[in-house]
Amino acid sequence: MKHEAHGMQQPRHIDKIGEAASSAQQSDSLAQPINQRLLNFLFTLFLCMAAPTFGAGIAVMEHSVKELGQAFSGAPVNTMDASMVYFNPGAMSQVRGKRISMAGYFAAPSAIFHDRGSQLSPVFGNAPLKGGTGGDMAQSVVIPNIYYVQELSQRVAFGLGFNSPYGMSSSYHSDWKGRYQAIDSEITVLNFSPALSYKVTEKFSLGAGLDIQYLHSKLTNAIDLGPLCFSAFSPAQCGNQGLLPQAADGHVSLKGDSVGFGYNVGAYYALNRDTNLGVSYRSRVAHDVHGNADFSLPGKALALTQANILVDTGARASMTLPDSVLFGFSRRFGPRWEFSADMLWTHWSLIRDLRTNFSSAQPDDVQPFRWNDTWRYAAGVNYFSDAGKWILRTGFAYDETPVPSAQYRSPRIPDNDRYWLTAGFTYVVLKNVYVHGAYAHLFMDDVAINRRGTTGDFLTGQYSGQINIGGLQLDWRF
Repeated sequence: MKHEAHGMQQPRHIDKIGEAASSAQQSDSLAQPINQRLLNFLFTLFLCMAAPTFGAGIAVMEHSVKELGQAFSGAPVNTMDASMVYFNPGAMSQVRGKRISMAGYFAAPSAIFHDRGSQLSPVFGNAPLKGGTGGDMAQSVVIPNIYYVQELSQRVAFGLGFNSPYGMSSSYHSDWKGRYQAIDSEITVLNFSPALSYKVTEKFSLGAGLDIQYLHSKLTNAIDLGPLCFSAFSPAQCGNQGLLPQAADGHVSLKGDSVGFGYNVGAYYALNRDTNLGVSYRSRVAHDVHGNADFSLPGKALALTQANILVDTGARASMTLPDSVLFGFSRRFGPRWEFSADMLWTHWSLIRDLRTNFSSAQPDDVQPFRWNDTWRYAAGVNYFSDAGKWILRTGFAYDETPVPSAQYRSPRIPDNDRYWLTAGFTYVVLKNVYVHGAYAHLFMDDVAINRRGTTGDFLTGQYSGQINIGGLQLDWRF
């Protein structure tokens, strides 16, 4: 993402999402009860680990290792592990007894920028942007999640889930060509979901749950102070101070957080003993994010702050995470084979732009996105061994990007269509203990970027990338 300027009259800054928790809260943690400190530790673990983006936009798909093995094609009709809490709460009342699923994923993405003539604004002679290509901006990450389902009666089941449905993380070298648009980017969304399911008939069940979300963000980039000086003072004055384009960089860091609430509903139907149908809906979640913008400027540029701009200040932004609909079915062919398929629609067109309001005299920051709605299509196959100890599976998915064109592609999220190729297994360790493993490789074509920055700089080039994901999961039934 980047910040947009309305002309060169006053500086504008990067997109912002909000503010992190205060250090005072951290200093009080030793006085908290042991169980509260443990909860804080687990929460921090998720916050530090769960910030990738491996689905379209900023979606995170990794919510079940079992489903990862078949490209999540069976997610809406899954009753084997407790991830049904997230994918389709209507399926929970098909469960007898209790079960818990604990999973961890290791993802190793790669995304490299290739310059194709990035340059300053024509106002400054289309001079080439200085710096390197930023290195591999993607970062390896571990993603955990946990789910619990319990039968309350013959018709009612209860579930809890804790995962990260959205997130992104990227980091460039601080002196790269696109530093005025992005250096470090982190957005993490943690989701806690209690849910209930009711079996209407032996074949048909419904479910609903709450989504309680915490959003945390940190975004940084450099600021080219030369063009900003030219907009406020004469070129001669700026030259005397060494404030020329690309000759004096400032820095801004935006941190913030928010809590939002949503809901989800689902339905599960067993058409016959071999065929199952499922559908679920997750609502949009509005986040009103509060935070701080912290600026760092060289001493020779302090005159630029006289109008109460480029100074540390509070900031606020609103963003809405999209609603989605998931459809799917599975079909068993004899004792050995099962086929599954699903479709996921996501309402990304809700994200048209992002406006940040600053408490100082800093003008509002308006960033265009113009994202489109997307579809994700997946299909998978399961093979069951003779003795029933092993299940082998594979899957393929096509995942559309919401980014409409190179003009709206951000160096923070250089998103493109994804092609998932996956494989996995289930091994029955004991009658009530299952282990799942899976691997996925995500293919992406090279994609163009031609993004205009705050001071008129154009980041022009291509991104090449791929993603490797591995996961292990333990299911315990009791």
